[in-house]
Amino acid sequence: RVRQNIVQPRVEDVPGTIRRLIRESRLAERVPAGGTIAVGVGSRGIKNMTVMVRTTIDTLKEMGYKPFIVAAMGSHGGATPEGQRELLAGYDVTAEKMGVPVKTDMETVVLGTNPVGLPIYFDRNAHGADGILLLNRVKPHSDFHATYESGIVKMLTIGLGKRDGATQVHKLGLRGLKEVLPAVGRFLLANTKFALGLAVLENGRDETAEIVALEPENLFDQEPGLLEKARSL
Repeated sequence: RVRQNIVQPRVEDVPGTIRRLIRESRLAERVPAGGTIAVGVGSRGIKNMTVMVRTTIDTLKEMGYKPFIVAAMGSHGGATPEGQRELLAGYDVTAEKMGVPVKTDMETVVLGTNPVGLPIYFDRNAHGADGILLLNRVKPHSDFHATYESGIVKMLTIGLGKRDGATQVHKLGLRGLKEVLPAVGRFLLANTKFALGLAVLENGRDETAEIVALEPENLFDQEPGLLEKARSL
């Protein structure tokens, strides 16, 4: 007989951890007082997602900001505003439950050109905000293996790229996911108002194992280590 012992860390106080990480971050240095903050939420079934999003919204309000939620899920939900709104509602992420507008329209702006000469698309609502905060799980992707898989970088590039941006990366296949995705991510880091990422790791029981605040300047350095940690869990 074989017994397998896997360390299964768990965050006991999810709301308290989210609140502390936001308040201890440098978000206030990047977003002007009273400014608007687009909170990107995706289509993945993350444990405790409802409470995480609500706590994020409440904390930003307590700090004097005007947050709103944007769908950051690329072309999921049939690549329609209605489909993406329905996906978010399945996690109780609605205007009624969150107390802020939930924007799922698909309009984008073109901010530049990617390494293979294609346009870089970005969510119009997020681009117009004074700051952007992304909440996403970091985990191995089911379709490819790379330095950056599912996480904050992917949400920034594909999630907020909406239908147009997701199509640009995906149609390039593995090259798009392994090479173009991080290159576009670095471009967006320098050309958008991304202010903070909340990276969520889950353990083998699909419980919240760790939540890490990723500042813009350390996003690309820290996320690969979190991906390997998530893989080990």
